[in-house]
Amino acid sequence: MATLDFTSVVAVSLHGTASRPERARRHCLLRLLPELSARDVGTVVFESRREQDAADRAILTVLRRRGEVAAEMLVRWERASLDAALWTADVIAGVVTGWLGGEHLWWPLFEERVAFLEAGEM
Repeated sequence: MATLDFTSVVAVSLHGTASRPERARRHCLLRLLPELSARDVGTVVFESRREQDAADRAILTVLRRRGEVAAEMLVRWERASLDAALWTADVIAGVVTGWLGGEHLWWPLFEERVAFLEAGEM
């Protein structure tokens, strides 16, 4: 996995047990999509969460109406089984959270390819 040539962004939301995963995903989308748009990213592919996709699309619509996400930026949702690159998020999230918890076995394989961007609360 560490030798694959890819450009991707993995958002890891570090939230307490009181925060629901849906809220964490919404928070990431609200921060991530405008940032990617500002960096002139042409295509964004999210792993489909089937039941969550409609809510994700609603967030995208709001961000586009506010002018925070360019109309030209293609955003789509795909099943992970259709694109192995979508598994990258799970791998990187596991490596990063393991590293934050003191596990350093896999971190050396990825540290040259991972850049941290910290986002505060909205």
